[in-house]
Amino acid sequence: MISAIALVDLDDTLFQTRRKCPPDVPEADLVPMAFDREGRPSSFATPRQLAWIEWLRRGTLLVPVTGRSLDALGRVDLQFDYGVAAHGGVVLRQGAQPCEEWQARIAAGAEAERGGLASIAGCFSSLAGSQGADVRVRILEEAGTPLYVVAKHNDPAREDELHGLAQEVAGSVPSGWTVHVNGNNVAYLPPHLGKRQAVEHLLGELRTQHPGLPVIGLGDSVTDAPFLALCDFAMIPGHSQLAGHAFRDLLP
Repeated sequence: MISAIALVDLDDTLFQTRRKCPPDVPEADLVPMAFDREGRPSSFATPRQLAWIEWLRRGTLLVPVTGRSLDALGRVDLQFDYGVAAHGGVVLRQGAQPCEEWQARIAAGAEAERGGLASIAGCFSSLAGSQGADVRVRILEEAGTPLYVVAKHNDPAREDELHGLAQEVAGSVPSGWTVHVNGNNVAYLPPHLGKRQAVEHLLGELRTQHPGLPVIGLGDSVTDAPFLALCDFAMIPGHSQLAGHAFRDLLP
């Protein structure tokens, strides 16, 4: 029996790459939770995270809310019926089927932002090339619809270099866009795209089906805050980016 609806960010909330795992957790205790395209483990849960995941599996309607593409979400070891993927570019309804209404809305918004996406991707790529930074930049698409620009460093240990490039590109980002910078991940989202918008679209259906259940939100990034604010309760990992911002002025 489920006791809550859980809207859950995945990376750095339920699991993380090996490099980000706590150093005091033996490698033998880490459980693979996500895999690359070749089937190799790419992200892991600690024993405490795994215990939390098992509680979510047993006691909640677990709804992933992730920046991962549909392909990357499909390589996560979680079962779910509803979800939000690609930073809100995809809404999955019952049976994990894409919501066609949402798909049409996102496609209409994307049509007006093609130029902006191409411009930001080109600017980031050119700047990285001029500085000799080993960075890969692409426009992520779902079902042929361009959604957002994503940049990653090919050496995750040099994420500071990636963040520096993001700061230099900031002046070229149009007003109203969301800039997501967390770890080895920089993303540029046009105004019509975001986890909050997608959660708003999905949450009405979930609340209608389960009117008596509380909605719990979990997320680690500053850019998760808008969707967490829609929930009855919000939870954040203690050492996450969002926790650092939330507790910054409250702790000595």
